[in-house]
Amino acid sequence: MVIAIVIDLIDNKTNGSVITAIRFAEGLRARGHEVRMVAIGADGEKDCAVKERYVPVLTEVSAKNQIKFGKFDKQRIKKTFEGVDLVHFIFPFKLEKKCKELADEMGIPTTAAFHVQPENVSYNAHLSWFKPFNALVYAYFRQTFYKKFNRIHCPSSFIAGQLAAHGYDSELYVISNGYDPAFVPAPAKGKNSKFEVVMTGRLAPEKNQQVLIKAIALSKHKQDIHLTLLGNGPRKKALTKLAEKLGVDVSFDFLPKEKLIAKLQSSDLYVHAATVEIEAIAALEAIACGLVPIIADSSCSATPQFALDKRSLFEDNNEYSLAEKIDYWYEREGERLRMGKVYAESAKKYSLDKSLEKAERMFADEIMDSSRTTKLKKMTLAAATNNG
Repeated sequence: MVIAIVIDLIDNKTNGSVITAIRFAEGLRARGHEVRMVAIGADGEKDCAVKERYVPVLTEVSAKNQIKFGKFDKQRIKKTFEGVDLVHFIFPFKLEKKCKELADEMGIPTTAAFHVQPENVSYNAHLSWFKPFNALVYAYFRQTFYKKFNRIHCPSSFIAGQLAAHGYDSELYVISNGYDPAFVPAPAKGKNSKFEVVMTGRLAPEKNQQVLIKAIALSKHKQDIHLTLLGNGPRKKALTKLAEKLGVDVSFDFLPKEKLIAKLQSSDLYVHAATVEIEAIAALEAIACGLVPIIADSSCSATPQFALDKRSLFEDNNEYSLAEKIDYWYEREGERLRMGKVYAESAKKYSLDKSLEKAERMFADEIMDSSRTTKLKKMTLAAATNNG
């Protein structure tokens, strides 16, 4: 297949959706497909590198969360779309909306992914307390974009359920974003000078890293724990101040893949404190490296699906519950090492290869249905012409 992927940007490797889109594109190419990108930062021979679109106020706010908006260029994008079998969309923003119109105009089949969780919007707008806001965002996305698609890629059963509950009547394909096969357990586990706790994720309100810092401050083993928060974002200064105030030993970093794998392999425990998550590949990568996770049991997150039992879940936004779980795993090294192997094995069902197989099936289903619809329209038109 020749597939075009439309996403506002691919030049920011700290954004989870961007990383996912790049990994999917590379995986599809490895499986023999031609993939063309329409995005800020696209640099392939048949890609279309679009310019950034400035949106007053929103551009500044979005930049803090590693998002930029692409500018529609009909002539250049049309050239990229020529000869493609399907166009797949990652975000529901203006570039994607205009590209969807163009694809329809050109008679090209289309599918879309749901990566922008409304709760992410409400948390960053400081409106998490206003529950109707999320329903309005779900409705807005549905009416302005997703209702135009027959098939939607959902990274988890959780988000598929949310879409169904909010009136999305397209066919929903539950396909994990998949983790890179390079994430595997270390051949041998070394001993750290301190108990190493790690969390990966954007330093943003909905990721809730402050709960993890507070929990370590409450731990019976506080003085023997070192925390590493891997990620960038607007909350870094506030989190640094909180750790200093509570006397928590914390480091901040953002690592390339090879160093990230090494860090996860050498750590002792992974915590995912986020209240809002469509899937959380970051947690899956840690699990694939053989780390036992402790995950926030949030009704707005899909990540609890990775927990194999209640020892890996804590009450959302409750530092006391998290501190209790951290102490439990700290004090049971043998069980932690045993369960790390069990968790690593459990991650394999979310492998990138399995996800790509499912995505190919979704693309093929859409292309086949589109072909049938086009054929039926031609037959109907021919019959009407003959009758006339």
